[in-house]
Amino acid sequence: MSGQNYLRLYTIATPAQSAFLLNEGRAYFFVSDSDKYALKGNNIILGATELILNNLLDMNLDRIETALGDPGSKVKKIPAETFLSSLDSYSVALNVSMVIAEQVVLTNKIINTSLDNLKGEEKRIKETAIEYYRIIARLRREYEKRKFPWLKMLTEKFENTLLCKRGEAFGRTAEPTKITTPLVNTETTLELPKDAVICEEGSMGDEMYILQSGTVDVLINDTRVTSISDQGYVFGEIALLLGEKRTATLKAKSDVLLTRLRKSDLKNIPGAQAGILRSLLTSLAQKHYHNVEKIRAINAVIVEKDLSSGAGEKEKQLHEVQRAQNDLLSLKKEVAGLYTSRKAEFLAEIVEGF
Repeated sequence: MSGQNYLRLYTIATPAQSAFLLNEGRAYFFVSDSDKYALKGNNIILGATELILNNLLDMNLDRIETALGDPGSKVKKIPAETFLSSLDSYSVALNVSMVIAEQVVLTNKIINTSLDNLKGEEKRIKETAIEYYRIIARLRREYEKRKFPWLKMLTEKFENTLLCKRGEAFGRTAEPTKITTPLVNTETTLELPKDAVICEEGSMGDEMYILQSGTVDVLINDTRVTSISDQGYVFGEIALLLGEKRTATLKAKSDVLLTRLRKSDLKNIPGAQAGILRSLLTSLAQKHYHNVEKIRAINAVIVEKDLSSGAGEKEKQLHEVQRAQNDLLSLKKEVAGLYTSRKAEFLAEIVEGF
């Protein structure tokens, strides 16, 4: 992008002191020299992620990306204080939510492309590392709930390994959106029986769901990947904001009570603007930040692999695959053994997934 008079909005690792109103044109965002994406629009607000996280969650972040405007773009700087006070406006909060949601989608595409480019032994190592990490993450969550010393020892034994760190880089997901704002509007309440399909993977969506009670299965390619029973858990906020295709099928595992919301509901429900939109803003900003960090972590793993490549690389990779698979098998055996010896029924779902 050299040789043209691009407008520099902000530079990575510099203080975040303002947002920007793109009246007209296109902006380019660089996570690294090779990882970039673009946003185009009229009257859209850019550069909000760091301001939201710094001021609403006290994260003290510098800029996580570099942003350039197309030559001829019309851009107006918005001081941080002015921007933050304007979030009380429904139209501004919705504008910012939609922009950050699109940034989440576009950075997800960068992540998926990077992972899809791994082939052969690299792909097998990645898949093994992700499975290893996700087992550890489940064990860690169980320890946080139950505080059993033996569960802490088990988790600590495996979580500091190189395989777990690599799996975290490839497989860690952002924290889900949760909304605790009470909603009693019966027009948005949805009661569904066990086995009812809430929405289907690949279908277009323009609404989101907040789980009030019951359990929902999440299926991808007809395979259950998780079950959710946390009150306030949000499904489908990206579909609500951008009209994107659903990335998973949601199915009621038990009788469920949901709140179903469209954009118009966010404006009309009393208190929704302050509660729901503010929760969406902070959650989306966290997901944008998480995606940028994940892109960097994946790049670091790839660079490490490139630096260590050379003669005998094929044999090294085969040995690394075998070692990773053996480490995964050792973890599974130990978890299964403790499930039996401790009669730890809460580990049943993990063990059954082996």
